[in-house]
Amino acid sequence: MKIAIMSDSHDKWENLEKAVEMSNSAGCEYLLFAGDLISPPGIAVLNKFKGKTKFVWGNNEAERVGMTRKFEASEKMQLCGDIFEGEFDGIKIFMNHYPKITELAAKSKEFNVCIHGHTHEYREEKIGNTLLLNPGEIQGYQTGKPSFIIFDTKSRAVRRINL
Repeated sequence: MKIAIMSDSHDKWENLEKAVEMSNSAGCEYLLFAGDLISPPGIAVLNKFKGKTKFVWGNNEAERVGMTRKFEASEKMQLCGDIFEGEFDGIKIFMNHYPKITELAAKSKEFNVCIHGHTHEYREEKIGNTLLLNPGEIQGYQTGKPSFIIFDTKSRAVRRINL
């Protein structure tokens, strides 16, 4: 199974739209979004993803009430609050917006993959046997290099996709 991993779009809808289209073309079944979508219009873009979406809050979500209502109206998107914990093809995944919390989850040895956003910087490293990932930023403002990840649960391959 392929999983798209994204974070930090910060209202840059054209980049998010491109990332969603690329994820659909790649056959991704899930999209994990690690926060800082920012506002309700982004949910309409995420809703174009053909599979299911899991979303955690970032620190810049400005319209949480409006966003919550839009997530609740969708049958294929789930607002997970501050933390997502799930399992896909036997791979245990943890996701939170913040690196320190996610690093602690990785050190717990409970998870195979731990995902965060917030720093806008791509990250792919191992902590023990746990893969720690930051897909970078969809926005592309801070680094100038908008990116996301496609993770393959069968091969456990991480592929950085540059927009």
